Amino acid sequence: MRPDGNRASVADFSDPLAASALLRHRSVHDHWLSERVRWTDTDQVGHVNNLSISNYCELGRVSFLEPYLAPGVALRAPFLIVRMNTSFLGEVHWPAFVDVGTRVPEIRGSSVRLADGVFLAERCVATADSILVHIDEATRKAKSIPDEVRRYLGEHLTRRGVPEND
Repeated sequence: MRPDGNRASVADFSDPLAASALLRHRSVHDHWLSERVRWTDTDQVGHVNNLSISNYCELGRVSFLEPYLAPGVALRAPFLIVRMNTSFLGEVHWPAFVDVGTRVPEIRGSSVRLADGVFLAERCVATADSILVHIDEATRKAKSIPDEVRRYLGEHLTRRGVPEND
């Protein structure tokens, strides 16, 4: 739900608060990674620090894009992150495992928008909304996303908001 009481939708990604509200639901994510919380992820207060939460989101994005990032793959498609909006919603303590859910809300010519939710069991502890730009490795300039990669991203393109039972 948005603060005004209306249900969040994919169109609400223009509003960071509404996007964060949408991403708090496990059911909107379709790619998952489980990650161990390490002792070194914690700070002097005893909870996982914000940089580690951002790192979990990065691991989720890299896991999702791995078919086109790994060295030696037939079609390598590197992406650079150009924007990331993160909402920290709750604490995580060591030891634990977190699940990172990733979804694709938008694909453009040379960029893709990826959104993540970090969950401790069923509780969402953080969300991230990121824009990544596909680059030419030689020139380091933005380049159109190759058709094969665009098809892969399109298979994960989600146009659903929060299901009625969430």
